Amino acid sequence: MTDINIKKVSYLAKLKLNDEKATKYEKSLSEIINWVDNLKKLDTEGTKPLHNITEKNTNLREDTVKKNNSTEEILSNAPEKAQNFFRVPKVVE
Repeated sequence: MTDINIKKVSYLAKLKLNDEKATKYEKSLSEIINWVDNLKKLDTEGTKPLHNITEKNTNLREDTVKKNNSTEEILSNAPEKAQNFFRVPKVVE
């Protein structure tokens, strides 16, 4: 990781980093990337995939049809609505 990459990542994550923290994160991220590179080198040929550490199956219930609330009932709780949707404040830039 370079200082430029750290600044770009921190900008995209909307983090404000001073030079000291940027250096610290650069070192940490470089260690993580090196660790992942080492994992990529491992020979996993013949290794059975692990989907669940306990190897227990998930018990699924039967699908059953249930009565849902009507759109009008649900939207009656909305402070603001537009057509059949909740109207909310803008949360992204």
